[in-house]
Amino acid sequence: MPARGTLFLLALIASFQVLSEDLGTWGELYPIAEQDMLTTINTRLQAMKDSGELDTQQEAYKKQVIEKSLRPVPVEGLTIARENRTHYINPSMTVAEDLADHQGRVFAHKGDVVNPLDTVPFNQTLYFIDGDNPDHLAWIKRQKPDTVVYRVILVNGDIREATKALGERIFFDQKGTMSRRFELSAVPARVTLGEDKRTLRVDTFALEEQR
Repeated sequence: MPARGTLFLLALIASFQVLSEDLGTWGELYPIAEQDMLTTINTRLQAMKDSGELDTQQEAYKKQVIEKSLRPVPVEGLTIARENRTHYINPSMTVAEDLADHQGRVFAHKGDVVNPLDTVPFNQTLYFIDGDNPDHLAWIKRQKPDTVVYRVILVNGDIREATKALGERIFFDQKGTMSRRFELSAVPARVTLGEDKRTLRVDTFALEEQR
């Protein structure tokens, strides 16, 4: 390496040594003011607990959860029936892949069209009503289903109030899953096994009181 290059390298090393030396204290030093996030949260929670605010908020949240569970969001897209109507649902489905039992025996092949009603009987009656509609509640009380098992399903209303009014267990069509499955457009409606035993019959009723 040329002498000039050697001198430059030594000068560069010396400069790093100078920068690394203790330069002393310049001005006053203060501790970092920012608190740990967890400490901040705990401090805030303790303050809320001491003031009673935490209990108040917890009670309000508990009440909100209970109210929402008793009165879920109404099913969208449904109206009050203005005419009697009947339509049928075919529950058949196309098998996406071979299905086998626990012994490996294939009982349905990919591409097969299978109707669940051929193997699983539909032996119940489903009623869909608006729990806030007194006419619907009165209509349910008049029903005499042909099946031993029947279920009353709300698409709107308070589950607790409907249970008190009807004196039986009430269900709610959360997010309208069943209403879409049975292609409901209006209530009150009733779902039963079709006459051919391979479809589901959906009847919509226009009550005299609401025509």
